[in-house]
Amino acid sequence: MSGTDCYSLAIPVVLPSRLDGYQKDGNTVPIEESFSRSTPSSITSWCYEDTSSSSEAKPDSAIAHGVVVGCRDGSVFVLRSVSQSTPPDISVSLPSPSPPEPTSPPTSPRRHRGLGHPTSRSASPSSVKSALSPFQVTRSRVVSSVSNECAEAPKNYVDFDEEQERLRGMLKGKRSRDRHASTSRTRPEKESTQPGSVASSNPRKEDMRSYLSAALSPSSSTLSLSSPPSPTLVPATSPEPADAHSLKLCCHIFPRYSHSLSPVSTVKVHEGGRYISCLHESGGLSVHATVDGSCIASTLVEVKMKTAPGGKTQPAPSVLWVWRKLLVAASEESIILFACASPDEFYPTNQFLDAGSTDMDTQTLLVAYELSLGQNAMTGDAKLEYLGQWSVNGPLNSIGLRAEHDHSLILFHADPAGHLVSHTLKINDPPLEPAELPDSHSSTHLPLPNPFKALKALSTDNIPETDTNTVPERIEVREGIDHGELGLTEPLLGLRAHDNGTDVRLCAWSAHEILIGKWTHGGLERLPICAVCRVQDVRWSQHESYSVLFPDHLAVYTLPQSPGNGSTPGSQPQLLHTIPLSSYDHATLAPGGNVISTRVKNGRRRIHQADFEAPDSPKDIFRHRALWKARTDAFCAQSQALPRISSVLPMELDLIVLGYTDGHLRRSSLPQSAPSSTNFATSHLALPGPIVALEHVQNPRTGEHLIVGGADDGTIAIWSLDTLKLHARWTMFTTPLARVISLHDSQVGRLHGCVLCVSQDGTIAVVAVDGNQFVYLVPGAAAPLKRICLGENNLLLMYADGRARLWDTATREFWRSMSLDKAVELVQQGGWLEWYVVDGSPAEMYRIATRRSMDRTSERKPTLTSPGYTSPDAASTILLDISALLRQLSSSPALSGTSSTPPNPKKKLEHARAILSILLTFGISEGIDTICTEGLSIRPAPATLGLHSPETLTIVPQPNSSSVWTVSPEASADRAVAILALLHFLTQYEDLVQDANTVMTFYAASIGQLVANHQPPSLPRLAHHMLHAQSAEIRHALRLTFDAGVARLSDTEAAEIVEMWQQYLPSARVEKEREMPQSAKALCICGFIAVDKYTLLPTSTLTDIAKSIALYLHDETSPHRSLAIDLCSRGFQVWQQYVDAVEMLRALFTLATTTKKEAIAVPNIGVQARSAVLQIAANNTPLFMTTLAIDILNPRSVQHRKSIMQLVIFLIRKKPLVLYSNLPRLVEAIVKSLDPNSSASRDAVLDSATEILSHVVQTFPTVDFHMATQRLAVGTSEGAVVMYDLKTATRLYVLEGHKKRTTACSFSPDGRRLVTVSLEESVVLVWKVGSSFTSLFMPGAPPRQGHGGSDPFKTLNFHIGNAAQMSLEATLVNVRFEWTADRSVRLKIAETVLTFST
Repeated sequence: MSGTDCYSLAIPVVLPSRLDGYQKDGNTVPIEESFSRSTPSSITSWCYEDTSSSSEAKPDSAIAHGVVVGCRDGSVFVLRSVSQSTPPDISVSLPSPSPPEPTSPPTSPRRHRGLGHPTSRSASPSSVKSALSPFQVTRSRVVSSVSNECAEAPKNYVDFDEEQERLRGMLKGKRSRDRHASTSRTRPEKESTQPGSVASSNPRKEDMRSYLSAALSPSSSTLSLSSPPSPTLVPATSPEPADAHSLKLCCHIFPRYSHSLSPVSTVKVHEGGRYISCLHESGGLSVHATVDGSCIASTLVEVKMKTAPGGKTQPAPSVLWVWRKLLVAASEESIILFACASPDEFYPTNQFLDAGSTDMDTQTLLVAYELSLGQNAMTGDAKLEYLGQWSVNGPLNSIGLRAEHDHSLILFHADPAGHLVSHTLKINDPPLEPAELPDSHSSTHLPLPNPFKALKALSTDNIPETDTNTVPERIEVREGIDHGELGLTEPLLGLRAHDNGTDVRLCAWSAHEILIGKWTHGGLERLPICAVCRVQDVRWSQHESYSVLFPDHLAVYTLPQSPGNGSTPGSQPQLLHTIPLSSYDHATLAPGGNVISTRVKNGRRRIHQADFEAPDSPKDIFRHRALWKARTDAFCAQSQALPRISSVLPMELDLIVLGYTDGHLRRSSLPQSAPSSTNFATSHLALPGPIVALEHVQNPRTGEHLIVGGADDGTIAIWSLDTLKLHARWTMFTTPLARVISLHDSQVGRLHGCVLCVSQDGTIAVVAVDGNQFVYLVPGAAAPLKRICLGENNLLLMYADGRARLWDTATREFWRSMSLDKAVELVQQGGWLEWYVVDGSPAEMYRIATRRSMDRTSERKPTLTSPGYTSPDAASTILLDISALLRQLSSSPALSGTSSTPPNPKKKLEHARAILSILLTFGISEGIDTICTEGLSIRPAPATLGLHSPETLTIVPQPNSSSVWTVSPEASADRAVAILALLHFLTQYEDLVQDANTVMTFYAASIGQLVANHQPPSLPRLAHHMLHAQSAEIRHALRLTFDAGVARLSDTEAAEIVEMWQQYLPSARVEKEREMPQSAKALCICGFIAVDKYTLLPTSTLTDIAKSIALYLHDETSPHRSLAIDLCSRGFQVWQQYVDAVEMLRALFTLATTTKKEAIAVPNIGVQARSAVLQIAANNTPLFMTTLAIDILNPRSVQHRKSIMQLVIFLIRKKPLVLYSNLPRLVEAIVKSLDPNSSASRDAVLDSATEILSHVVQTFPTVDFHMATQRLAVGTSEGAVVMYDLKTATRLYVLEGHKKRTTACSFSPDGRRLVTVSLEESVVLVWKVGSSFTSLFMPGAPPRQGHGGSDPFKTLNFHIGNAAQMSLEATLVNVRFEWTADRSVRLKIAETVLTFST
């Protein structure tokens, strides 16, 4: 499919999950119940200093400001402080926070900004995930983000003595685009002035790279909950926390790779709680914004086959890797993520007896990625770049990172013998590309197209993934250094470290021991082993104290001090404090040694924090805080009584199949489901459990439409779609059905007409639809099933352990097992159909499974799809594609993407109203509500909305209807555009135009004034949609929303936003970066702001914008020409002062007359260019006509002249008044193009010129043509009439009789008389224009009129009163001559008819 087909504006619609449609407090209760029912697999937090405490309080006394809980179903819950509805403003200096990771503090002696700290990045040009929207940026906020150190960093840290050639090369090629490396991540003022601090602003510089290990070890031991903790008595907890200390459930995130077989293993916090990265056990790695859960980058961590010296790939051993841990290191310009995996303990490692295989039980695999958030971490703009992979021989829970004094990164771990081993890591710069010639920004010529430059797709919906098969590895791992034995007598379970700059403290533990050591350059020193058991986790709170988490309590230990302030050798750590803990599902050690835990009590999920009120006190004065508690019992009888939606199968707007927890199917429609009607068609027989994984299939013989699905107990069932009658049922799986694959392609061989029912454990049941027959069962494997390939009679199954199995579908026999690389080679030979099973989310599975059928049938994406999640709050979610919906509502079958008859206008109006009943926000304005309900017949629906980012679904609690406008600028932008686009569709109905326009104005410009904490639509998000939207309604909505957003900006804010984005303009970047989405987005934002506020911007900025427009406009391969045309149309009067305006016009002329076949989509480049030409012609007529005349007289080629003439015809039809005052000039240019002395040129343009003159004569009464004599008369606004001879392409003479504008002229039938009229003078003139004897001797002189001088032959006055007073536009229609004879003519002026004799 084309890139434009891939783009979509998707809005998740969450239907009321209960059968009665009742939804208290919006969707808050379902989300809280989902949280209570979920099983936590990871938890982390971030915090800031408790500013409400006394000034004497220690910084360690911190309150959790946010908590993130990862679950076994792959989803993530984010909770934030109620006092902070938006993320911390990273451009304002904040108190220094504690690191967020639940591990020991950083070991680097230099505290460079890294993960968990307020980012040092300057105010981003994006408002995404920021407390500062594009409409709220102030000068003080931006200035406060730049320190002197940042401004001076380039000159302070360029050392030509160390790396002369390299740095000189970098600086020589450094442009303004590179300066973000030194200004994008600034430090707070107080840190920049600390003695001994070292700043680094030179990106990609090896020796200046500074790292910070924000996670020296995993957040919790892999054995943390090996046995249920025993209940303990705890002191009375404090009362419910005040609002300042409470948390609010912000969002429920379903990352791209979340599913039941991929629990969240690790969550890390970045930039002071602004972003989180999630690692799933299956290898899914994604980065999200905490404010709304939107995904900014994602990839799938996979084992790559190493290349042998001979160039062949080495086969990877058959190991099922489980990704359990994420290490983080931050430099000034990027973040390095290390995904760590260990072999699955239940997988039989040696079953395939790989050659040369070693004991894999102690092996740990690491894969490194570089996370570049950039200046604009909007959806899809950040990226994860693969750096490399390697393995270490040691347990996963012993691996950590630290930074040396020279800023190099050290990876340390324990080997199987219990020795401490360290490796130096070197991250190389990306390979340099060949030097490019300096770019020319001149717009004085059209560059030759590059035939090797492929047309880029417009869509950026899919987050770019790392293609590690072709990217060289950039990370080098030096040989390990053995620092000595740790000293444990039992197998190591965990290792934590803390670095104070001179030495590193180590805490290692086993099942029954714990040991403290000191790691220095001289070696490893150890304290005596302590007998301790049931250790869950350890975190260093200070260099001389650490906290130990047990199942039932928290213990804080301090190291014995010697007179020299060092620890005493041979002494045991001393127990300082103890906090009793209640039983918990999962817990983490927060900064300062606090404990953040979660558990379910009385059916309600709770988040608790346990800490000390006075950490330095010898007494155990501690407190337990309930940071958050669900409001309802998720397991009460009332909650279990009513059935809830467990799965959704949307077929179309009028047909949605709902599966419920009571085992019944119910058929409904979106208009029926949204108002929570209970009049559903229901299946008669119920399955024994909640229905899951519904799929629509068709009987190939009878054509009957069927539904195939299952229950969570492993049951498979087939229903009739029309009657919901249960046709067949089997119980054959031990795990729930995961997905259903319909086999209707001819390539499937004997399985044509069957369905593959895949369970969660990889077992496949083959069922014949015709006759409802169970065919056979393909057993699962020890590893998860990743991919299904089917070709003729071969079924190839690929698994996550690097193995594949080949089955014969004809004989139903297992053929052979092979390695994954061999299986991939087999599939690449062609003839296979493919389906992915566990490499992505259910939504991605659906997308991949339907991609090929959509390609084959040339159909567009469906309007409604189901994400396929089973969580109670997401099971009732439908993804509504607004772009596809508007295509479906289109009256043209071609535009709607179907060959069937489109719905009738009444049905389309019903559909639009049903969607708007979900999208519109009732209860904000009583007047608008009245217009919607009474004028537009739209009534509120109880469904709520989520947020959709690439491959990610976010469910946001919405206690009231207006809360959706307070989530984030991105959520506001999506909803506003969707609402305005559908309201614009309603303007097609005459009786709804006025009300629809009123509501559109409210949502575009006024809603922010009535909603508290309103998040204005994000300009970058709107720009993203504007670059890809195809629907005319969506583009109209985008312009309205964007214009309203620009209008909200103050002069200062507008100038600051343009200043921030200017460095990304295409004219400021090298050629390979000009087509990047960020460059196009920068031009969109800066360009539209400059159109309205150009007086605020400096000349250099306007020049960069104008040059960027010219670059896109002249580049024939650019996918962003539509943007350049739009900006030309709206601001040509601005850009013409800074670039060659004539060349810009000529480029538009070329695009407007292109004959290239265009896709049936909006915007069509040709249509858009013609619209821009009309706009420029109306606003800048002199320049336009000058360029038009020059191009007709002096074209680049004959084809170019022909194209220009076609453009003139278009202008005559659409904007005749634009040409009216310049008509004589235009006609003269056309006449000269027919010069008989240039026969080749005349022959090429003769048809076009003749067509133009025909349209001119028919449209303008001031021009007339006589065929027999080939004479052309043209009246002018000065009153003269010019006579041309088309035989010779010359001007014959000028008749000057009128003193005011000539209104019309006409030849007599014999061509010997010409009559002209001027309504302003109320006079008709008659001229003799036939050939005469004197014209032979006086060429160029007008014929003699029968009397002396140049007076006309006859002058006829008339008086018709006010009828003669009419506009120019009216004269084109209402003034005409009609000849009744050679010497008799009638003049029609509106309703008046005058007859004259000539």
